Amino acid sequence: MELAGTDEPQIGSVVDGVIDGEFEGGYLVTIKFGSQVLKGVLYLCAKRPRCQPQETMGTPPSGMPPASQRPAKKKARVTTVVDPQKPKCYKSGYNFFFPDLYARLKPEYHGEEMIITMMIGPMWGNLYESEKQVYKDKGVKDVERYRTEMLEYKSAHEAGASASAAAATVTQ
Repeated sequence: MELAGTDEPQIGSVVDGVIDGEFEGGYLVTIKFGSQVLKGVLYLCAKRPRCQPQETMGTPPSGMPPASQRPAKKKARVTTVVDPQKPKCYKSGYNFFFPDLYARLKPEYHGEEMIITMMIGPMWGNLYESEKQVYKDKGVKDVERYRTEMLEYKSAHEAGASASAAAATVTQ
């Protein structure tokens, strides 16, 4: 929607831009429109309740160095080793209720999985206590299962750890 012969930005005009930096409330940007290069701040409304900029345009928020002096962000990769022998954690009554109701609602709301998941929470809240108790009992049984399996797991690993420690002292 660019007007011929004008270098002024118009509503709906297509512009090229680059994100120079990021801060808690938005982004520092450089926008090219024709021969003009504009620098400014793009605020995120979700993080700023009124969406009214407090800083003046063209200057970064206080305490933030210019984009040229900031180090590049690197994502830290965290890898955790999970023991496949460790028992699965217990489920609550709601965790038993959810898949049961999800399976019943899925044929009615085919292709609308997000709507189903949004419906189930209030349905759990509207259940009578006697109806919830069925699922809560399953949750209590699962807690007992987890505790017994965890005791067996810890005893097996403590025995293995003490045996490997004893073997290490014998070899030294």
